Amino acid sequence: MLTRELLLCRVRDGKLRPSFVRRDDPKLLALAGELLAEVESGQGHMRDEVEEALGLRAGAWARPKVARGLVKLLVDRMDFDEPAEGLAQARALAFRQAAEVLRGLPADATVEDYEERLAQALAPRPLPEVRESLYADLPGRRRLRHWEALEPATLLDRYNLSLAQGHLLDARRLTLRARAPELLRVRKVLRWLKFCRLVAEVRRDGEDWALEVEGPGAMLSLQKKYGLQLASFLTVVPVLERWELTAWVESTRRRAVLALDQDAPLVSPHAGALGHVPPEVASLAESFEDEEWEVDVLPLPRHVGPTGLCVPDLTFRHRKSGREVALELFHAWHAGPLARRLEDLRSRPDGGLLLGVERSLAKQVGKEELESHPQVVLFHGFPSAKRLRARLSS
Repeated sequence: MLTRELLLCRVRDGKLRPSFVRRDDPKLLALAGELLAEVESGQGHMRDEVEEALGLRAGAWARPKVARGLVKLLVDRMDFDEPAEGLAQARALAFRQAAEVLRGLPADATVEDYEERLAQALAPRPLPEVRESLYADLPGRRRLRHWEALEPATLLDRYNLSLAQGHLLDARRLTLRARAPELLRVRKVLRWLKFCRLVAEVRRDGEDWALEVEGPGAMLSLQKKYGLQLASFLTVVPVLERWELTAWVESTRRRAVLALDQDAPLVSPHAGALGHVPPEVASLAESFEDEEWEVDVLPLPRHVGPTGLCVPDLTFRHRKSGREVALELFHAWHAGPLARRLEDLRSRPDGGLLLGVERSLAKQVGKEELESHPQVVLFHGFPSAKRLRARLSS
């Protein structure tokens, strides 16, 4: 992700347009190649050294903000050493020993005398080694051990995607319309939606699909965390061949509408697999051992209310009868979607749908109503297999 100061865009007549770059720009491709080579040669070096080398190349570029954006994306892909245990204690001990040696020196002692006695006090570790390890736990002193390599053109694709993602941190609402998409592509988008822990209002309009998601600007207490998840959702949108996305962005500086479609130079990094399954869902499926029910972690959308659709997180299927019971999860930032789903169940009862509700959300919506609701399962973090089995058996 790019930080706010690295986002380049134009706002005209209330419309926000990211300043995308061309992925076939020869000069930018050359710069990207140089930055990638710098990272490759920096493996095993300290973080400060790697970032300084990248910063020098970025500062010399004609458009330094673009270059610094590329550097930021590269640093995000790096893995650095974790500090060894006990470094802070070892540093404090070395300082105490150094102070004791200093206090024991005569008044006419030289620096060479001090270092000689200090080396004796710190033995058997050599003095240069002790000096090198004193601040090895600081972020800048950790060494680069691994990074996710990519091609120069792919780095430019990631940059364009990040330019659009950054503005979703302030979005109040996002709508996505897929024009006559293949069902497989829709399933990929909907699975990624659940992976990001988002709840959308989904509708069918002829051959088109429409999704509407509340943005982080609508819930200030969870804005940063939710905004990152909404930005993550954008990464899968380009798998749709024909699409239109609109986000209403509202920050302290401006209000504008971000409008994107299939003509924007956005490339999804998730074009291969059908879709990610959230790790807690996968863990539940593995631990859910039941003779009567089996778990489907890739359920299809389900009709709710008079005209709506929901995207369950998983579906339980009865082995003998084939009956299905879907589970849709609502987390702390889903107060609006939960209220609408409860209204859907009142207007169109659906005994095959369970609502998993995080307890912190229950305080906002009405704890007593949810505790007594026959189709609501309250949870902390994630519903337990034991509680779900009990609800299914009833």
